[in-house]
Amino acid sequence: MGLGLLTAAVILAAAPAPHVAPASTADTLPTFSSEATRALVLRAQARHAADDTTVSDYTAKLRYRVSFALGRRKWARVPTYAVEEQEGTVHWQAPNDLRLDILGRRNASRSKDITLSSDFTRPWFVPRGLGDSVRIFGNDFPTRAALHPLAADGPEWYRYELTDSLALTTARGTTVRLYSVEVVPSRPGPSLVAGTLWIDSATAQVARFTFRYVGTELWVDRDDDDPDLKTLGGAKGANSFINRILTVDSDLEYGLQDERYWMPSRQVLSGTLQLPIISDIVIPFEAITTFWDYDINSGAPVVFDTPPPDSGAKKTMDRESDSLEAVVRSGTWAGGRYEVHRPPVDTLKSYTAWGDSLTLDLNPEEDQQVRDVQVQLATLAEDLPSDVTGIKPGGVNYEAFADIFRYNRVQGPSLGYGYAVDVPGWSFTRAQATLRFGFSDARLTGQLGLVREAPSGRWRLDAYRSITEVEPFFKVNTFGNTMNGVFAAHDDADYYLAQGGRIGYETSVGRGLELILQTRFEDQQSVVTDARSAINDLLGGSGDFPVNPAVTEGFFVGVTASLEGVVGTGNWRIGAEGLGGEGGTTGRFMAELRQRVFGMRGVTVTGRGGVATTDPLPQSAFRLGGLKTVRGFDYGTYQGQAFWSAQGDWTPLKGKVRPVLFVDVGQAGTVGGVFSQKPLVGAGAGVSFFNGIVRFDLSVPLQGPASGLRFDIQFGAPR
Repeated sequence: MGLGLLTAAVILAAAPAPHVAPASTADTLPTFSSEATRALVLRAQARHAADDTTVSDYTAKLRYRVSFALGRRKWARVPTYAVEEQEGTVHWQAPNDLRLDILGRRNASRSKDITLSSDFTRPWFVPRGLGDSVRIFGNDFPTRAALHPLAADGPEWYRYELTDSLALTTARGTTVRLYSVEVVPSRPGPSLVAGTLWIDSATAQVARFTFRYVGTELWVDRDDDDPDLKTLGGAKGANSFINRILTVDSDLEYGLQDERYWMPSRQVLSGTLQLPIISDIVIPFEAITTFWDYDINSGAPVVFDTPPPDSGAKKTMDRESDSLEAVVRSGTWAGGRYEVHRPPVDTLKSYTAWGDSLTLDLNPEEDQQVRDVQVQLATLAEDLPSDVTGIKPGGVNYEAFADIFRYNRVQGPSLGYGYAVDVPGWSFTRAQATLRFGFSDARLTGQLGLVREAPSGRWRLDAYRSITEVEPFFKVNTFGNTMNGVFAAHDDADYYLAQGGRIGYETSVGRGLELILQTRFEDQQSVVTDARSAINDLLGGSGDFPVNPAVTEGFFVGVTASLEGVVGTGNWRIGAEGLGGEGGTTGRFMAELRQRVFGMRGVTVTGRGGVATTDPLPQSAFRLGGLKTVRGFDYGTYQGQAFWSAQGDWTPLKGKVRPVLFVDVGQAGTVGGVFSQKPLVGAGAGVSFFNGIVRFDLSVPLQGPASGLRFDIQFGAPR
């Protein structure tokens, strides 16, 4: 636990063993776990309610850092995608007047096309202590303010348990003892918190407060009659939906200044946003404000440049965030008024007093501190009843749009229905079932499984009967492949009917380094192409798909392992698979590298290659052709024991809509003869929207067994 600017040696000391209440039902659990807990909380409540007369004013420097990342698993340690930092000074005086002067701003991103740039209309941080209503980032987050555990009516809504203590020795030899009080809601409420208070035993002042928002009306008020909410089941359903896809944690940390004053030191807002249905993208985010260089009780008043809000004079100059002129924003808030001063953009950019260089990722110690708080609060929330967290324990479950509607050359259009329930007594775990019906092959498939999405990694255990793609290294059942099949009659996969079970595990072995392991036991049977695209036919195409090739049938055991990493503006992956059974055994290895070429504007190169054991099973042979290897050709135009491909993309212009030029080449065959085979060569042009989220391509084969123009649709994450 860091305590800001406290230059002290940290000495862990065992807390007095708190009295543990006898086992009882939730309705009869005491508000306080022990008499010692009760006495400490009551002192802290009195301190919270009293006016703080020890600090009349202060000035300090502050730095604000906001960042986000893109991942495909909630607890993955993904590299930061974009970051922004602002630095400034803050001058506060009692009761709650504040002036904030922004001095500098800088940002960085893994993509030159995506940058962060924020501009605040009001102070976003907590300048002293929280009031009875817990809100961060101004008055609008969350929609309904949460009740502070130390408010007068806090014991009517919360339970308190003394769990730990910490002794700190300051530079002057003074010992400061902090007690940890775990706080959880005792009953459902519109907006509450669950977390931990660290309380100074001498002053009863809060030295640190970590919490997660929980409740049934955090984001949408029950009286909100917006007709759009009806699709989510009204305000209650909307809140439950948002609570499931959005987690928000806060860590308000104070530092002991002059061995007397607990002042803001570090304030963190972090969480994740999971984009449902459209994709399986997870967006982790962090906003961190740090304070230092305090001058306390100097007697200097806050100087405002605008008239008081009630004077009737114009009090605010408010221009767009990219204005070349200075901006002043002012207003009132609880107990006082504020002004936010931002100089011209050129002045922000020319600020040189940072004292360090901007890095995309936090240093390992800071990163681990943020993650430790997230894990602690997530574990705490997992043990709360669903009516307290505001999250339904079960319901319709779709991880991606392709779970609802999917289109491929075997099943044609297929509809899926999924349902999931949380497993009682097993944290971070849900049981889920899915059913799917294909209209072209009239085949019913389904899956039943357990998924444990925990900080340590994701475990999956599934039993299934499904149409499965033969290639384990590329994700094919996506919205993009469905749209490409519907409109262009192109399918970048070969399929077989799988009946069996599998167990899989995914975990981060470092920031931006994911390990994926899977073992499967399944009966594999060939399936045929039953679909044709009537829409493609209507648009002038043939509507016909290539024949889906047969597999060697029988019972097989498969083991797959892959390691995926991110380095700079590129990413890489290596994978290995072993498949053996009645019809034979094949082992194979593949590698992939995608990298933006430094020094060449908008140029990205992707290389892939693989090798298998001699005489591979048909389902284990490498495929060449299609969007992942050589565009201009159908997927699987060539198959072989080994392959390689190289793709080059050039986007010469910036903007939300950009032209793309590309050229691909690749070969496939036996290990000894792969380079003697005539290569496939394709090229083309396309249009990319929103940095690659949507892309339309026209490609043409330059060398190989194909002819004519080919149209493809792609969907993906920003790159």
